[in-house]
Amino acid sequence: MALPRLLKTPFRSQPPDTAKVFCSWLHSDAGQALLGAERDLLADILPRVTGYVALQSSVGVARPMLGSARIGTQVVMSAAGGEGATIQAKPCTFPFRKQSLDLVLLHHSLDFDDNPHQILRNAARTLVPGGTLVVVGFNPSSLWGLLRWFRAGTDEMPWRARFLSAQRVGDWLSVLGCEPEGLESRFHSKPRSRLGQWLAWLGDQLWHQHGSFYVLVARKRAAMMRPVRSRFALPDRGPNVIPVPVANWRRKPQESPE
Repeated sequence: MALPRLLKTPFRSQPPDTAKVFCSWLHSDAGQALLGAERDLLADILPRVTGYVALQSSVGVARPMLGSARIGTQVVMSAAGGEGATIQAKPCTFPFRKQSLDLVLLHHSLDFDDNPHQILRNAARTLVPGGTLVVVGFNPSSLWGLLRWFRAGTDEMPWRARFLSAQRVGDWLSVLGCEPEGLESRFHSKPRSRLGQWLAWLGDQLWHQHGSFYVLVARKRAAMMRPVRSRFALPDRGPNVIPVPVANWRRKPQESPE
């Protein structure tokens, strides 16, 4: 059995301009291709989720990703605000009441925040029992994850991201009372050339869990009622048990007159 390490490497603190740099990168060709692939995959996943209120937590300027969700009230939270943001707040704050959201979508929030554990704790706290949590993150078990090792320490995008594995995030969610239901991964290569289209098709067929990003879906476990057994119980009526009226319960027998 493999034991966990006692001394773990702390997360690298993100520079203050991380959100701004990531938003600028999303306007590049690679960023637009990534957003398109993420929207296409979410369009197949989000319509299965039902509820009343959905929240999207984004990095920097908001990019609407909840368009395919069949939920009436959709809130977009972004640290940088912007035109598409409903609330301007950091992902680690989560200014929402307990059990008030049916769907929470974390769009690369764990990749660029200094405290991803706190984000997951707040997301699990605000979900109703049976609510759905969707995590979109960069996949370390991919070609991009391999290239990131060769560019360690750089401030360029997307290599500045944390690239948390889906298995690690799933373990954290299990502790927080959320059960991982499934995982999908896409974007093995930019499908803008014939070679890119062939690599994308081959990746979907053979390496379907090793795309550049993943979408992890988890559901918050509902609280179960456990019946409390009474400490005192009357014995079952048997052949030697004679019912006694309540009025005569524990009454001393009267002495007969002499």
